Amino acid sequence: MRSSGARRLRGEGFDAELTGTDEPVSWFLERWPDIRASDALEVCATEYACQGLELDVVGLAWGGDFLRHGAGWQCRAFAGARWQVVAGMEERDFIRNTYRVLLTRARYETVVWVPPGSPAADPFHDPTRPAAEMDAVADFLRACGARDLVSAPAATPASLLL
Repeated sequence: MRSSGARRLRGEGFDAELTGTDEPVSWFLERWPDIRASDALEVCATEYACQGLELDVVGLAWGGDFLRHGAGWQCRAFAGARWQVVAGMEERDFIRNTYRVLLTRARYETVVWVPPGSPAADPFHDPTRPAAEMDAVADFLRACGARDLVSAPAATPASLLL
């Protein structure tokens, strides 16, 4: 899942969005290997598609529309080729509530993926996805008790076992 305002997740491959009337039914009820199912990980549900519904486990991709800023949160909207800070209280409340909806859709577990962003030292740096902003979100979530996923060691392919 992702926020509908997380426009720059497109750079991470999170562009396809759940739409239509039949697609959400399959997304919520079918299972892999049905490619329409949520666990096929091909399309994202936004706050609109999932409001009021539950999944056993949710994967949430954090977007650049809701970031840590000092001791609080900054709400942004993507317009043209850059982010703009949201000034209106009503729109800020909407963005904050979007993440509240997304973070409460799981019955058992939510896995939050915070993208690594684009490092400033990278020659192809993308200023719409700064790594420092994403790191601040990840640090805050860890401070609140979120744990990093631990990678399991890669299995040795049978062809290498001689």
